[in-house]
Amino acid sequence: MLQMDLFRTLFFTVAVAVMSFTLNGLAVGLGVLYPNLREDNPGKIVSGFGGTFCLVLSFLYILASVVLLGFGTPWAQPATGEFFIRSICCLSGFGVLSFALGWAPLQVAFQRVRSFEV
Repeated sequence: MLQMDLFRTLFFTVAVAVMSFTLNGLAVGLGVLYPNLREDNPGKIVSGFGGTFCLVLSFLYILASVVLLGFGTPWAQPATGEFFIRSICCLSGFGVLSFALGWAPLQVAFQRVRSFEV
């Protein structure tokens, strides 16, 4: 429907897949790190510290990702040496940020679950 070429379709598919991994890892990780086991109403769990912290971090991650992907997109300007370096820096920054925010909380959560007592 959008009549995009294959390279753009793959670019945006990978970007959305990476962002989905990161946001899910962040939400699961923070959910394990900041559980609210005393609340009976699931609707109120989101308004606790962990839910609010996850909301703020998710918003900041999405904002940073859109900015990095926007500056790093290969279709913004003609391909020059300076633009190529900026694209590589922005896209690698997106990858590092996504990996750090998705993998780190998930690994800490796995360690916490192993020693979790109810």
